[in-house]
Parts: sequence; C-alpha cells; structure tokens
Amino acid sequence: MKYVSNSQGHLENYRTQSINISFHTSEFAVFSSKIMDLTIAIVFIVAFFLSVVFLRRPKNLPPGYFGIPYIGSVQMLLKFRGKRPHIVLEEESKRLGNIFRWYLGNQMIVVLSGYDIIHEALVKKAETFSNRLLDPRNPLFSNEEGESGIVTGQYDQCWKELRRFTLQALRDFGVGKASIEEKIAVEIETATEYLEGSNGKPTSMNDLMQKVVANVIFGIIFCKRYEYDDPEFDKTRALTNIVVSGAGAVSPSTFMPKFLVKLVNRKDFDVTESRWQSVKKMRKYVFQQIEEHEATFDRDNIRDFVDIYIQTKTEGDESIRKFVTKGNMFRVIFDLFFAGSETTSTTLDWAFLFMTEFPEVQKKCQDEIDKVLGDKVIEYSDRTKLIYVNAVIMEIQRCAHLVPLNVAHGTSADTSLGGYNIPAKTMIIPSLYSVHMDTKYFSNPEKFDPDRFLDGQGNLLKNEALLPFSTGPRVCIGEPLARMELFLVFVYLIKRFNFAREDPNKPHTLESKHSRVTNIPLPYKLRATKRN
Repeated sequence: MKYVSNSQGHLENYRTQSINISFHTSEFAVFSSKIMDLTIAIVFIVAFFLSVVFLRRPKNLPPGYFGIPYIGSVQMLLKFRGKRPHIVLEEESKRLGNIFRWYLGNQMIVVLSGYDIIHEALVKKAETFSNRLLDPRNPLFSNEEGESGIVTGQYDQCWKELRRFTLQALRDFGVGKASIEEKIAVEIETATEYLEGSNGKPTSMNDLMQKVVANVIFGIIFCKRYEYDDPEFDKTRALTNIVVSGAGAVSPSTFMPKFLVKLVNRKDFDVTESRWQSVKKMRKYVFQQIEEHEATFDRDNIRDFVDIYIQTKTEGDESIRKFVTKGNMFRVIFDLFFAGSETTSTTLDWAFLFMTEFPEVQKKCQDEIDKVLGDKVIEYSDRTKLIYVNAVIMEIQRCAHLVPLNVAHGTSADTSLGGYNIPAKTMIIPSLYSVHMDTKYFSNPEKFDPDRFLDGQGNLLKNEALLPFSTGPRVCIGEPLARMELFLVFVYLIKRFNFAREDPNKPHTLESKHSRVTNIPLPYKLRATKRN
C-alpha cells in the first residue's frame, strides 16, 4: 500500500510538473509569437522604407555612394578626416569618374571634376546649374529672412538686379579706373614703409596683405581708411577671418542635425557657433555704418557705396528700389568683403611665398619690370607690357587653388549632365582644383611653371581652363578689383624688395591649411630686403 501511495504521489507530482511545463511552454510560445510579429513588422517597415527610397530615386543617377538618412555617406565622411576636402574629392573622381554622387545628411551632392564637364554645367546649362542650395545652418551662406546677396542669393530676379546694381556702383567708384589706383597706391606705400621698417627681419605677409586689401574695400564701401595699428581694424578683420574658417559646404555642420554634428565632430560644431557670432557682429557693424551715413547723407556729395544705396533706395527706379533693402545691402557688403578682400589678400600671400621658393622666377619678374618700366610710376595700364609678370600671376592663381571647391551650386530643375540624370535641388560642387590640375589643359600640373602661359615667341597664352574666379553667371563679382590689386601690389613690391626664406636652407611647404573655405598657405615668415 505504501508503494502504491508513493506511486500515486509521484504521479501527482508528475502531473503537476507537466501542467507547469505546459503553462511555461504556452507562455514561451506567446512570447516567441510576439517576437516574431515584431521582427516581421521591423522587416516590413525597413523593406517598405527601402522600396520607397529606391522606387522614388530617379533612374540613371551618377555613380557613387548610398546615404544613411540624416547622416549621409559614412564612407565619404570618414575619408575627409584629417584631409583637405578637395584632395579627397579629386581622388574619388579618379576612381568613380568626372561626375559622382554622395550624401551629406539627406542631401544628395554631385561633384563635377575637370574643365569640360564644369564648363558644360556652369556655362552651357547655366540656367539650370546657377542656383544656390546652401543650408541656413551654415553661417557663411545663410541669409536672414528677407535677405538676399550676390554670392549666396538664389538665381532669380532679385539676384540679377542686385548684381547689376553692385557692378554699376563699383564702376562709379572707379573700379578699373585711375581713382581706385590712387587708393591702392596709398596702401602700397604704407606696406612699403612697413617692410622697410622690418630691416630684413622675419615678417608675415598674411596680416600685411589683409590690411592692404581690406582698406581698399573699406574706402569703396564706407569711405573709410584705418591706420594699420588701429585696434578697430584688427577687430573687423578678425570677424572676416573667423567667418571663413572651418569647412565650406563639405562639412558635417551642413545638412546634418545639430546634435549629430556635436557627437560626430565637436570641433566643427564649436567653429560653426563661433562663425555665427561673427556674422551677427558683422551685421551690427554694417548696420551702424549705414545709419551713420543716413544721418550725414548729401545727395550732391556721394561718398561711397553706402551713399549710392541710400540714393537708390529713395530716388531709384521701382524695378531696383524694391530689392535695395537694408538687409540685402548687408549681404552684398558681406559678399564684397569675401569676394574682394579675403580672397585677394590670400592670393597675394601665396604670391610672395612662391617668390621665396622660386627666386629665379622672382628675378625674371624684376628684370622685366626694370627693363620695360624703368623708374616710371607703375599704372594698371602697364599690365599689357609685362608679359612674363602676367604669366607668373596666372600661374600663382592656378597653383594657389584659392577656392578649390568653388561655392556650391544647386540645380533648379531636373536635368541631365554627362549622360546621367541630375534631379532638381541637387547640390553641385564644381571642383576648380580639378580644373587647374586637368592634364588635358595643363601638362605636368603639379609643377609651378609660369612658362606654360607663354608661347615660343614669348607672347602671353590664354588658357580657357584657368578659372580662379569661377565661370558662368556666378563668376566672382570682385574679379575686376582683384585683378587690379594683384597686379599693382605684386609689381610694386617685387620692384622694390627682394623676398627670401626666413631660413635659406629650409624650404617652406606649399601645402595649405585644413578646414578653410579659402585655401590659405600654412603660416610662414619671409625676409624682405630693399633692392638697390
């Protein structure tokens, strides 16, 4: 009986355990079912998302990289680390072709490389490729609501009217004429005194060239000239330098959420914030100058660019008056400082660095100036007589790669280029660096060789692929002034001084600084000694 009783007990235990196991098995089945349902749902959502993305994506896009939503093409972003963007894009173009795509955030970017394809886009198809597609989070390219500029404005009637107004105003104030030569001559004399005072000691040309060129712009826009040791002058120049620091369109801070930029690249985030503050300070400075001009305006004594703005705003034709607003004038003035000041001073900085590294080129320039001009006062009209000097300036512009990735363009409509479809609102990056390194137009492009712009008889050769000021409707508005300043400052100072390395036995690198909108040389010093 005991045995039977024990067996019944075991049987009861077994039944109880079986029930428990069955219960747990049922729970697990329910749990597994839920996991399976969730997995199916996730797979369905991902599949749906991918199908929407790929089905909506236009056919026959340029080759390149896929982008992760809100982040972009991770492979490309990783390649930019520690490298100059224009070098990375040039390497990719050699692998993928002269038209390729990648993504920054959700924005598709198409890179154009080589003269032929860039000329086709910016000149032959200018109406479609001349827009701007610049994110408002980028302080260099953002406009306040209702503002429009020349560098940053959309390719519309407002932009066309503002550009026409600005070009006419610059001509009225002598750009390309003797009156501007007088302003430039004043700055050249000041620079000469500074270099003479250095007594051959190591000195930086960067700050000096910035002051020379900035004062010319201040004179045209505000009828103002700063002494070189004026602290206010340093403050205004510092604002411009901060704004052009950091990367241009090829930056995590463009088209990516702020919190992601902060995680991915804190340095880039901090630089962007600093640039924002500088733009605000520049706006405040320009508005203050405008208000001072309005208080002292005399229609019979037009002093500068701001006075022309005030006159046009009150007396101009309605077709232009509605576009000449205070906000627009800030953007135009801001663009003039960028296009006519920072870029020109940086080109001159490169020019004197090249002279220290290629003294034989410097000597040939000096010999031509002495032979052709002698002791006469140098004028801009003399540029046609100095053939070799012109070739040297052209080669400096080619090798400096001043704005290597141009200013980003945008497509205003669906279009095609090079056999590929390009959707509307695609960011277009025309690599001017690739143009100046295009072996089809420049043999041995890595070499600094002014003779490439001379024919066998010593005549100057024009090369359509030399695009230091870009091309098409968006060509740099500061080009006429920049050409005049480059020629006069370079020729005068080369005529008066010999420029040599700080250490004769230590060559300076011709590499450029990273993370700049413009391509500036790594800091250097030279010795300037007066010629006999």
